[in-house]
Order: sequence, then structure tokens, then C-alpha cells
Amino acid sequence: MRLTDIKTQIWRLVLFPALGVTLILAFTLTYLYLAQLNKFVSQRGGALSEKLAEISAETLSRNDPDLLRSVIQASLEEPYIRAVELYLKDSGTTIHSGPRMLPLVNPAPADLSQPQQRETPKSIRFAHPVPGRDGAPSPGWIEVELLASPFLVLRYQTILITLVLTLVCLALCAWFSTRLYKRLTRPLNQIRETIQGMARGQMDRRLPSMESRELDELARAVNDTAESLEQAHRDMQVNIDQSTEDLRETLETIEIQNIELNMARKEALEASRIKSEFLANTSHEIRTPLNGILGFTNLALKTDLDEQQKEYLETIRDSSQNLLTVINDILDFSKIESGKLTLDYVPLPLRKVVEEAVHILAPDAHEKNLQLVTLLDDNLPLHLLGDPLRFKQVLTNLVSNAIKFSQQGNIVVHAALINRQETQLTLKVSVSDNGIGLTAEQKERLFSAFNQADTSSSREYGGTGLGLVICKGLVERMGGEIGVESQPEQGARFWFTARLGIDKSLPDTPAERLLLGERALICSDNPPSCHQLEQLLHLWQADTDTISSIHDIFPALRKAQERDDAFRLVFMDIAPSERKLQAPLLESLTQQLRREFDCILIACCTPAHQRLFRQGVDTCSTTFINKPISYEALLETLARQMDIPLKRPGDAQSKGPNAGGKPAARILVVDDNPANLQLAGELLRGLNTEVVLATSGKEALEWCRKQEFDLIFMDIQMPGMDGIETTKRLRIDHPRRRTPIIALTAHSMTEQKAELLIAGMDDCVSKPVSENQLAHIVNRWVPLNGRQAVEGPIQGTPTQPRLPAIELAEDEQPSPVDIPLCLKLANHKPTLARDMLEMLIKNLSGERDAINQAFDNQDFEQLEELVHRLYGSCCYCGVPRLKRISGLLDKILQARQYDQVASPIKALDNEVDEILRWAYERNISALFDVDP
Repeated sequence: MRLTDIKTQIWRLVLFPALGVTLILAFTLTYLYLAQLNKFVSQRGGALSEKLAEISAETLSRNDPDLLRSVIQASLEEPYIRAVELYLKDSGTTIHSGPRMLPLVNPAPADLSQPQQRETPKSIRFAHPVPGRDGAPSPGWIEVELLASPFLVLRYQTILITLVLTLVCLALCAWFSTRLYKRLTRPLNQIRETIQGMARGQMDRRLPSMESRELDELARAVNDTAESLEQAHRDMQVNIDQSTEDLRETLETIEIQNIELNMARKEALEASRIKSEFLANTSHEIRTPLNGILGFTNLALKTDLDEQQKEYLETIRDSSQNLLTVINDILDFSKIESGKLTLDYVPLPLRKVVEEAVHILAPDAHEKNLQLVTLLDDNLPLHLLGDPLRFKQVLTNLVSNAIKFSQQGNIVVHAALINRQETQLTLKVSVSDNGIGLTAEQKERLFSAFNQADTSSSREYGGTGLGLVICKGLVERMGGEIGVESQPEQGARFWFTARLGIDKSLPDTPAERLLLGERALICSDNPPSCHQLEQLLHLWQADTDTISSIHDIFPALRKAQERDDAFRLVFMDIAPSERKLQAPLLESLTQQLRREFDCILIACCTPAHQRLFRQGVDTCSTTFINKPISYEALLETLARQMDIPLKRPGDAQSKGPNAGGKPAARILVVDDNPANLQLAGELLRGLNTEVVLATSGKEALEWCRKQEFDLIFMDIQMPGMDGIETTKRLRIDHPRRRTPIIALTAHSMTEQKAELLIAGMDDCVSKPVSENQLAHIVNRWVPLNGRQAVEGPIQGTPTQPRLPAIELAEDEQPSPVDIPLCLKLANHKPTLARDMLEMLIKNLSGERDAINQAFDNQDFEQLEELVHRLYGSCCYCGVPRLKRISGLLDKILQARQYDQVASPIKALDNEVDEILRWAYERNISALFDVDP
């Protein structure tokens, strides 16, 4: 709303109406006066002309021309008459007196038989007919010309007088309005100033008496308000003082409570840390004998046993396996809760990981006649980067739950792409079942620790309630979310998303057109299984058709043969619950299809069905493929049956330029530990690269001055010039050549990665490194310099289910040296594994003495360097307990907790003695089955 001041209102309500009334009156009076003046002129001129006409008629009746002229001449003495003219029609005589008449404004002829009034620029001419005698026609007419200027002056005088009077009235109105405005605004300003003063806190200000009764009442009201506000202000100040005192006391109380809460929080955090460490340590301690029980139980089951003994041992094995699963869940939960769980960032073959997770759980699903189906969208890149172990753990848990809570139907694992960027994507994986479903209340507490959907004492399904909590923690660390969609008795659909990297070193290539032009008939009454087969066959460019019953096979084949569009392949999907199909019937069907239609029958069934079909006939010619169907298994089966050669990874490289021995890249490895240096060199040479070894930062600088490298692996902690300082020097010395530098660190990458990247390094990898990790790093960074990618070891896809975690954990072996672990770290090269172990044992006694000497001298900087070197050596040898002790001691020294060093050093001395005693009692070359 637009506000206006009082002055404007006064002008609008007083001055403007007065002005309007004055102007209207002036205009009206002036108009009326001028109208009367014009009327007077017309009446006077008409009367003069009429009077002269009558006198002229009388004179004409006497027939006295001289008298007539005298009368006309005498008429000029009348005021305002300028000229007079008499016209006689009979004689055509004109008698004129005075000046010549002025020309008319409108010279058109006029009828002068009637009285007329005509105007000229300076006069008015009045004409009147001369009346005839005794009703005779008029003998003529007389015209009188009156001057207009006297009347015009009179008009101007009237207008001027009116204008002056109007201005005087307006001035009086303005003066009265101004006086009224001042009389109104002066007391209002006083009121405003008084109120503003009260607003500024001047509560003693008051208004004087006003001249107007209304304003005086207003002033009294303002004074009363000021007195009330002053009293309220005094009361408020008293209350503020009291409240301030109360607040001060409350703040002191809150401060005391905050101190108590802070102390309680620290105690709670410490208790949580102790609990997590206790859970982790207890889990490790329980797993050690439990793994022994599992291992030796499996060994005992391979011996000759009677049925009762075998049943007892199988019960022990199953119970121990269930207990191990619970312990593993508790350990993972404690790691997630304490924030110590870190994820790897290594190659993650998506299809392989999904199919492995499904294959592991296939026996449990087939026991309940459930079908496992995997569906991957065609637009998904299959070569990703992430943590395959944890990804598989989440998927395995969801599929295991689906199997547990389902009694029939399908369990469908579907992977879809949500969004994709240049180097990463967001993936959504869902696991759908036809189980018992969940209520809204169960869904709300489903992802809480130690909660199950059924919490009754008679619940049918077991478990600790940690599986989904662990899945949630793992998924959140993958940058995703996890959720469920379900209704009671309508099944459930669990889903999770994950943000994964895209492995640019292994770009996705389109599937081979192996079945281009071939047609396949799929016989299945299960839509998900049918969809999976169609999707896989379409990848290889095959045309497919589907039928739902075995009785429709021959009609479909005959129709296709009549259209000259015959089928080459027939897939029969056999459900796990199938009991009617007999082995002789299947064999007969296979033979008939081959003879009559030249078709290959491939039966998709469980391993149990396959054994029954093979045992039911003497010779089985049916081709089987195990359920759940996998990409590799189906591809190999088709290639074998149709004699199609397959291109395997590495074929192109074996025939390429590197086949003749030309190195794929030139790599510099920098490490002060000879064992680590030797192992890294051997692994990199196995990848067909040219390797240069440097034992210090200065030597690395010298090599970089002599030649250029495609990649540099740099140890972090080295005596003299460490890895970070060496990297900074390399970046300064070679500003135009940025060679990728990869940090080799024995610590967690999350602890040092930011510092390493700031120092100028490009990536980092934790020790111990495997050949796969090295191949991934080389393939990621070497192609940036125009080199060809190297070929790492090929890992096959397992086709049989595997029992989870029945071998002993790395860091819980009863022996101080783990020979299988040595071989694993040396990429299963016995000679290299033996050399690495012997090199460690050879220097172990001297390193122990140096560590103790540095501790006795309280030289903690030297002690940290020695312990870190020992820890780095343990990373590449199978000495898990010594690796754990040295790693703990290394972290204590890095944290500057020198008061806690004594106990780990004592444990380290004992473990070194154990290893030296173990080496003294054994032939190490014989353990690795190599010549001394």
C-alpha cells in the first residue's frame, strides 16, 4: 500500500475541490455574461434596424427624398452605428450613409425579405425589410452596420476580471490550506518526536496540551502510554536482571553437565573401542581352533568310517561351519562399527562375481527346488573397479536370505545401470524371490543389528541378525544404498546400489557373433529362465523362439523345417522339481532330434538331475549344462558342440609384437629392502616388462637422469632420502616429463593417500602386491605413455560350488611360517618363494638385534625405520604372526606412543626366535620342492 503525507491529503481534499469549484463558477458566470452580451448586441442591432425601417417607410410614404436622407444621416449619431444603407427595389436606388460597409465573412447571397444578421471581421450587419403600406409588398430593405470592437473589449474585460478573481480565490485557498497543514503537522511532529524518543528509551518525555480537542486527547493517550511503557520497562529490567542471574546459574549447571557428558562420551567411546577390539580378538581366537576343527573334520571324512561316525562328523562339520559364519559376521560387524573396514579398488569382473555368488549357493537352492537366474543389462560395462570380495559378500548374503525364506519359485539376480560417467558408474543390483514377504513393521527394523524378521521363540529361520546390517555398512562404503520392496506372502525384492570405477585398461568389446544366422528353440515353462537364455543367445547374434511344453518341440521344429528356417539348437529347461522326465525318454528325444532335424539338444538342469539322467541309460548322448546357467559355461558348451573356435584373452598378445620378447614397458622399482625389490622385479618381469632396480632414492634419481621410464614404483620409507622426498626431487628435476609414480606402502592407503598425492605421486598400492595388482597398475598408467598394455594372469571362472572359509586364516596358523602363503605371495613360483623366505630368515637375526639396540638407546626414529623395513619384508613372505606384530609396532611408533613399545618388541623377539627355530629344523628347499 502506497502511503501519502497529510500535506498531500490537504491539497487533495481542500485545495483541489476549491480550485475546481472556483474554476467552474468563473467559467459559468463568464459564459452567461458573454451570452447575455451577445444577446444584447443582437437585440439592439435588430431594434435599430427595425426602427430605421419603420421611419424609412413613413418617410417614403410622404415621398420626401431629402427627409429620407436626413433620417438616414441622423441615425449615424446613434452609438456603435458605423454605416446605414437603404435599398429601394422599385427604382433600384441605394441611399448610403457612413463609410463603405466591410465585406462579409460569408459573402453568400441572403434573403433580405426577412430580418437578417451577418458578420464581418470587425462589425455586425443587421438587415430589415421596409414595411409596405396597407399590406403592400416591401419596397426595399435597410441595413445597419454596428461596430464589434466595443463589445469585444467588454468581453476581454469580463474574462480578465474573472481570471483575477479566480486567482485571488485560489491564493486564499492555498493560504488557508497551508495554515491548516501547519496547524495539523506541528502537534503531530511533536507527537512523533516524543514517540521516537520513547522508542530510543527516553521514557520521561511527555507531550504538552494541544490547541485542538482531538489532538489534546491524542497527546494525553500518548502520555498515558509513555507512563505505562516506563513502568513496564522498569519491571522488565528487574525481570531481566533476575533472568540473567538464573541463566548464569543454568549455564554453570550446563557446563558441569557438559563436562560430565564429555567424560561419559569418552568412556563410552573407549568402551566401544574396547568392545570392538575384544570382538575382533575374540573372533580371531575362536576362528583359530574352529578352522582347525573344520579342516581336520574334512580330513577325517575322507577316511574309512561307518555310517554313525560319518553322521557324527558331518554334524560337527556343519555346526562348525555355521559357527564360523556367525563369527565372521561378528568380526565384520565390529570392523564396520569401529570404522576400520576399508575396501579394495582392484579389477571387478561383474559377470564373473555375480555368477560366482550364485554358484556358491546353488546346492542350497536346488535342495528346495528353487531356480537361480542371473540377468545383466546389455549396456553394463563388465570390466569394473572396486572390491569384488565385499561386493560378492553383499550379493551372497541377499541371495542366501532369499533361499532361506523361499519355498518355491525363482530367485532372480538383476544388475542394471543407473548412470554412467567417464570413469565411474552407479550400478543397481536386485534380488527378487517368491518367499514369505515382509510386513511394514518388519521392514522398518530389518537393517538394525541383531534383528530378524521373525523374533518369536518358535521362529523357523535362524541367524544372528547381522547379515543385512553388514550389507548396509558395506554398501554405504561403496557409495550406495540398500533397501527392500515387499508385501506379506508376495515375496520380496532386495536391492542395493554401488558406485564403481570403470576399468579403462580393459575396454568392453562387443560379443563375438558366434551364432550369427543360427536359430535356437527354447523349451521352458519358467519365464525368468527363458529370458536369461534368450539374453545370452542374443549376445552371440542367434535368433530364438520359445515354447512352454516338451510336447510342442516336434510341431515347432516341423513348422520351421517347412518354412526352410530350421532350428540348429534346442534348449530344454528342466526345473529342479521335475520328476516325470525319465532318462530313456530324454536320450530318445536327443537321438530323434539329431536324426530327424539335425538339432543339438542341450538340457539345462541341476547336477543332481544330470547324475540321474547319466545313470539311467547305458550311453548318454545328451549335452548338459549345469544350473544356474553361466556365461562361460554356456559359451564353452556351444563352442564344443558346434565346433566354433573361441578367442581367449591373451591370444592377441601372444601373436603380437611382444611375443618376440620386446618389453611392454620400462619400469623402475625403488625399495631399500632386497627381498621386496627381488619379488617386485620378478613379478614385473613375468609381465613382459623391462625392470630396473634401485635400492635408494639417490640411486633412483641417477637412473632417471640416465634414461626415461614408463612407470616408477616407489617405496615410501627408505633411509636417507625417503620416497616422498625422492618424488618431489623427480618432479623438480624433470618438470616437462611427468612419469607416473606409484607408491608402495605397508600402511593402509587411507592413512597416507592424500599426503602421497600432494607430494606428486599418482597412485598407491598396499603391500604385499600380487601379480594381478601389478598388471592392473601397469595397464592403468603405462598406456598413457603410448605403450601397449601387459597381460596379467588369467583366472578361470569356477563351475562348481565352493565351501566357504574352511582353510586356516593367514594370521592364525599354528606354524610361524605358512608355506602356501609364501607361494601365493610369490605368484606360485616356488623358487622365488624360497629365495624370499631364505633372504628374510638370513637377515632376521641381525634385524632383531638392531631393533633391540635402537630400543635400548631410545632412538625411536631409527627404531621406526628398522621396524618398517622388517614389516615390508614380512608382507612378501608367509610369516603372518611376525607381520602382524611388526605392523602393530610400526603403527605405535608412527603414533609416537613410545610408552607402549616394550611389549610388542618382546613379542617380536619371541616370534623371531620361533621362525629361526623353525628354519633350523627344516629343509626349506624341500618344503618348496625345488633343488637347493
